[in-house]
Amino acid sequence: MRVNTTADRFPIDRTPPTWLLLVLSGVLLGMAYPPNPIGLFGSIGLVPLLVALERTRTYRQAFRWCYGAFFIFSALSSWWIGSWQARSDKFLMISCVLLIIIHPLFFILPMMIYRAVRRSTSLYVALAFLPFLWCGGEYIHALGDASYPWLTLGNTQTYNIYYIQFIEFTGVWGLSFLLLVQNSILTAMLFSLRGNDAERRRMFKTGIAVLALTLIPPFLYGIFVLNGNRGRLPEKTLTVTVVQPNVDPWDKWNQADTTDHIRLNGDIALASPGRRQTDMFLWVETAVPFPVTAPGFEGKYAELQRMVDTLGVPLLTGFPDYLEYRDAASAPPSAKMFERADGPKGPDTVRFDHFNSAGLFLPGKGLAAAYHKMQLVPFGERIPFIDNVPWLSKMLNWGVGISTWGKGHEIVTMPVPYRGGIARAGSVVCFESVYPNVVRKFVDSGANFMTIITNDGWYMGTPGPLQHERIAIMRAIETRRSIARAANTGISCFITPYGSIVNEIPEDERTTTTGAIELRSDTTLYVRWGDWWPHLCLAVTLGFIAFAVVRRLRQRGRDADRR
Repeated sequence: MRVNTTADRFPIDRTPPTWLLLVLSGVLLGMAYPPNPIGLFGSIGLVPLLVALERTRTYRQAFRWCYGAFFIFSALSSWWIGSWQARSDKFLMISCVLLIIIHPLFFILPMMIYRAVRRSTSLYVALAFLPFLWCGGEYIHALGDASYPWLTLGNTQTYNIYYIQFIEFTGVWGLSFLLLVQNSILTAMLFSLRGNDAERRRMFKTGIAVLALTLIPPFLYGIFVLNGNRGRLPEKTLTVTVVQPNVDPWDKWNQADTTDHIRLNGDIALASPGRRQTDMFLWVETAVPFPVTAPGFEGKYAELQRMVDTLGVPLLTGFPDYLEYRDAASAPPSAKMFERADGPKGPDTVRFDHFNSAGLFLPGKGLAAAYHKMQLVPFGERIPFIDNVPWLSKMLNWGVGISTWGKGHEIVTMPVPYRGGIARAGSVVCFESVYPNVVRKFVDSGANFMTIITNDGWYMGTPGPLQHERIAIMRAIETRRSIARAANTGISCFITPYGSIVNEIPEDERTTTTGAIELRSDTTLYVRWGDWWPHLCLAVTLGFIAFAVVRRLRQRGRDADRR
């Protein structure tokens, strides 16, 4: 039985036409992300779609309409992933198209549940439920091999620095929740215009109060935090020099590439104006494109070590780490293999993997620690769920040879010796910086500061590099950790624990930047409690769905008794 409300009497088939509402939602959501600095788009982007859903007659129709809106959203916000440069690999383009086609389904699921709740209760109850449902859905979208949390709605607010300071408690998920509350209450106020005067006045009073609660306390807290820490001198700092080599990634992964990348990055580092003050050099993702820890690469390892000795301070760099599994049982199904004729016990099959890694190299000591990237770009770096279908690795192999990286499984912090003792570095690799829980785990494991090493050169001339840089602001605020960011072709920079970007190197420049970054040991509520807010949203969602189901079953029972 459907519960009738004032909203049910609205003439919902009036203009604007449905197609315009769907396009408007897709465009508003798609344009809400950097470089657009207008965070308001994230607060209103779902309103046209929610209005359109009131016109649907069947779930199939609702599915089609939602998919249309979210397809536009996905295409506008993610088109750049295909690179679309003259030298772009076809597989990269295909992976982009697949992402644009598949990921709208993740957004449709919460909207379909919302519609079910709407039909079982009322418009206003369903709108009150939607923020919990959406936030829980975003969290699920950030889990697993096919996850893509880049489009988390909270990421639209990176220019709103005062407003986002409270995410040290909730993570970015709390920010998404507030934006959904704003979308929901604006939709409710819009529909109340068609009710009677008393309902309209009541809803507008409620709406203004709710909007005020979602806006004023976060801004006041941001003002308090930022003004309270302005001019504060950190107790401990580490001076880091970031090297931006500006190497064409297509040349770099070409087998005919003759560039000595160790020498190139080393020469840039040695020429740095801040070299004498530097405690650590930071090179970009796969700055060393050779598996220097693999058999047969001893010469390259020695070359890298000589450069580290010349630099005279620790070097944290990206490189492909090599791991040989002890036996077939310990190797994942997707592991590579080769036949070795001179094994310890005669001919045997060697199972191994290369990992997209960050490694700390020390003068006179060599490799002190290495971290293997755990969140790999779907299709671009690893086929999702490849361990379940390992034969796909031969069919879907990116032309530049980096689509079958091994998957890391362990958080590793780097012990960086410096003049004040030992600092612990957490180093995420590229795409991992969009995952709140990954960065949180590094800080929870003792990291005093964070580094991000990346190669965004595949996406030069698109919004991708800027979006990637600004998403890192969220990670800095959530954990209150300074970040040193090294990007191959830009944008390299430092980010303070309060989200300010400093010493930024623009794209397409070959240079260095040096900065003294704060070392901290305190932990935020988000670091200690993790993703508690989306877990709460999921619990509320399940509870509400159970309530709606029980209510509907009871109503059916009462209807049956009347017959």
